[in-house]
Amino acid sequence: MRTDATEVLDSAIPVLAKDRAASMQVIAKRAGISRATLVRLFPTRQHLVQAMAAKILDDCDRALSRAEADTDPMQQVLAALVAEYPPFAQLWNLVYVEPDVLGVPEASARADAIFDRTVKFFKRGQKAGLLRNDMPATWLASTFCGLAETAWELTLEGDMGPRQAPDFITAILLHGAAA
Repeated sequence: MRTDATEVLDSAIPVLAKDRAASMQVIAKRAGISRATLVRLFPTRQHLVQAMAAKILDDCDRALSRAEADTDPMQQVLAALVAEYPPFAQLWNLVYVEPDVLGVPEASARADAIFDRTVKFFKRGQKAGLLRNDMPATWLASTFCGLAETAWELTLEGDMGPRQAPDFITAILLHGAAA
């Protein structure tokens, strides 16, 4: 049985993403733990949701820090960032819409700062000539997060393999959906 908080969060995040009204009992069951274990780690649903948000924000921070520090050619840096797409999907899917997160100014400020960093990353891709300059970097960053969310949801549903998702995200970002 899982008792590590990080493992529990990793299991609980997809549950809440698929069922926003999931109770602590449902989350515990689907995460493969008892409700008592879940409540020991996270006394209330609000604590659980806020811990999920903190983990997602930390994961996004780490992925962006690696991308910002990377000196490889921009296409390789983009591929590395896209390979770490799930936290960006979760940012879009949970952090920006969950009321227990939206009411926490620190979490909202962190989410906004992460999105601003994502926009700067895409501006860097534009300056490097990898990404189109005729679109705002905000659009490109939003598109990345939206594609990440779609890919993540498709992998949760079993409609896409987890190793396919980064390639699909990159293909759409760099080449669009045209044949």
